[in-house]
Amino acid sequence: MNNENKQINNEEKVNNNNKKENSVTKKKYKKVKNIIEYIIIFLVIFVNAFLIFQSVRNPSKTPSVAGKKAFVIISGSMIPKIQIGDVVIINETNDVKVDDIIAFRRDSTVIVHRIIKQMEVNGKIMFQTKGDNNNVADSELVEIETLEGKYVGKIPYIGKFLMLLYNNLTLVIVAAIFILIIKYYLTKNK
Repeated sequence: MNNENKQINNEEKVNNNNKKENSVTKKKYKKVKNIIEYIIIFLVIFVNAFLIFQSVRNPSKTPSVAGKKAFVIISGSMIPKIQIGDVVIINETNDVKVDDIIAFRRDSTVIVHRIIKQMEVNGKIMFQTKGDNNNVADSELVEIETLEGKYVGKIPYIGKFLMLLYNNLTLVIVAAIFILIIKYYLTKNK
C-alpha cells in the first residue's frame, strides 16, 4: 500500500508541476502577445502622426514614408500593366525619363500614366503623358512641380478592399467590428 501511495503522490507532484509550468508558459505567452500588440499599435500611431505632419507641412504633395508613396488605382487607363484596384508604389523622385510610369497631381487628383515625350516649354521641362489603355495622349502637359514620383511596383487587388472603405455603410460596419474587438479585449483582461 505504501508503494502505491508513494506512486500516487509522485504522480500528483508531477501533475502539479506540469500545471505550474503550463501556467507560467501561458503567462509568458500572454506577456509576449501583449508586447507585440503594443508595438504594432505604437507603429500605426507613429506612422499616421508622421503622415499627418507631412501633409500639414506640404499640403500640395502626398505624404510619403521613406520616400515611398502608395495610391489606389481607380481607372483602367493603365491596363494591362496596372489593373483597377491595384495599389501602386511610387518612389518620390524627379529623375524621370520617357517610358517611365509616373504619378502626378492634377488639381486634387493623382494620375498614374506613362511619359511618352519630354520637352522644354518656356524654359521649363514638361512631360507629355498617356495611359497605356488610352487611345490619345493626355491633353495637358505635366510640370515637374506636380510630379509625385516614379512607379516602382504594385500590390494587386488590395485597393479593391480599400475602395470598399470609401462606402459609408462599409466604413460603419468596419468601425463597429473594430469597437467590438477592442471591447472584447478590454473586458477579457479584467
